[in-house]
Amino acid sequence: MGRAGETALVVVCAVLLAVSLAALAGFGLACLVAGGGWVWPHGSNLDMRVLGGLASGHPGRGLPPQLAARVPAAAAVYTGVAVAELGLLALTGAGWMVFARYYRPGDARAGMATRSEAQQVLGTARLWAGWSLIRPDLHQPVHRPHSRGEPAGGLVEPDGGALRTVES
Repeated sequence: MGRAGETALVVVCAVLLAVSLAALAGFGLACLVAGGGWVWPHGSNLDMRVLGGLASGHPGRGLPPQLAARVPAAAAVYTGVAVAELGLLALTGAGWMVFARYYRPGDARAGMATRSEAQQVLGTARLWAGWSLIRPDLHQPVHRPHSRGEPAGGLVEPDGGALRTVES
């Protein structure tokens, strides 16, 4: 890893590049739909001039005359740019959700068995025997064998020193 500011600088540059490319894609989309055909500025100098024209309220500024003639009205251009930026935002959100769902560095749940897998491997009796180790944060229901005078079945929970039967 480099210095602390280098990573932040790379992230900021990547975000600015993605937003700029989405704006140019929206510009091209607007020209395709409402103008005279697809318009994409060729060359980094031309890209910067077209982005400057979009930012200053003059879409098509910086384009050669044959391409500038294909640019539609400003409202159509900014609608196309907004659609492209919202698409970028949606893709970024979906990517983040997938990342957060499947990649969890340092997460204790990674590699843990599901309830059904644990029951299949250990069996119900061993799961109940190890309840306090498995979930120490929950109070422990206790299985108690049926004796005379007590209702059959059900779980028994501690209740302030006295035991009460819980019907399942």
